[in-house]
Order: sequence, then C-alpha cells, then structure tokens
Amino acid sequence: MKRIVEACYPSTNEEAIRYWHDIQPVKFGNSVQWAGTTPVTLAHYPVPPDSAYMLILRVECYTTTFTPGAPGFGQFSPPPPAQAKWVYTDVASFTGNSYPVTPVEPIHILLDTDEYLFVKGGDIASLIANPGPSPDAATRFIRTLVYGYLVGALIADRIGTNESTYFGSSQEGAGLSPLPPIPPATP
Repeated sequence: MKRIVEACYPSTNEEAIRYWHDIQPVKFGNSVQWAGTTPVTLAHYPVPPDSAYMLILRVECYTTTFTPGAPGFGQFSPPPPAQAKWVYTDVASFTGNSYPVTPVEPIHILLDTDEYLFVKGGDIASLIANPGPSPDAATRFIRTLVYGYLVGALIADRIGTNESTYFGSSQEGAGLSPLPPIPPATP
C-alpha cells in the first residue's frame, strides 16, 4: 500500500493519509488442473460496484504435482509456457461477453511483474491462459495468486492518468476509435 501512496506523490502527510484510507487490499487466485489445451481461468474476481477501480499490482503463478514419484513432486515449478491475457466481463450487461484488458502475451510477461493494471468497479476481472499440454502424464496444477487493491477515484485520478484501463473495445484486438478533433475556442 505504501508504494501506491508514494506513486500518488502526496505533498503533505494529510494528503498521504487520505490516499492510504482510499486503498483496500484484496488477494485472490485459483488452482486449476493443467490438462489438455483448453483455456483455463487462472484468476477471477468480481470487482464490487461501489469501488471505483481495482488496481492489479502483482501476479504470482507456479505449477506443482502431488503425484508421488513424479518429477517435481510437491515442489514449486515455473508456470507453464502459455499465452495469457486479462479480460473483463461487464456484469451490468448480462451478456457474458468478455473484453480484453491486455493483449494476448506470453504468460511470463503478465506474471511475477509489477504493474498498475486498472479494472472498473462492477466488472469481473479474469486472467485467462491457454497452457497447452502437460509435459508428462503426471497430474499437475497451476496455482495463481493476485495482489489487487480496491481504490477510489482519488487514487485512480493520480496514478491512472498515464495507464490504459482497457486494451480494446468490443472485439479482441480492436483498438479504440479516435475521438474527433477539439474545435478551437471562440472568444
């Protein structure tokens, strides 16, 4: 939380305290079986509608197996070589459509790195991956933990001005349409 407050560059202690009280830490994640080539949800969290945003700061992920005698039994191993992306689902629309927050990237780019990724309140944030087949016949699991923070508009306004809230619009890979030029002011 201290890093978030420092990223807001408070000018006084009172301002830093206001930022501090505008943050609520949240940890969430999932443990899924690594099997086949079907996409899996590594993490999933419905952002409360009364929160302005959820700020995703760090994601940790590893694989393990509980099969006795299998290589890596009970040990933490790196995440699978996969493609992954963050998506959001607009709960209010009831359509179940997911929209990209990040582009599809190799999984190591989205994991174990620090970033400021914003998801609006009232949406469901999900980390989706396509891990491919397991390297052997042992039953393996992919475990993910996300460190997020529910933040208000006060913080989002300070540190979110240079961040993209969503990667695309209604279709995968589609960019946002440009805004029309602002007409010159008239006296």
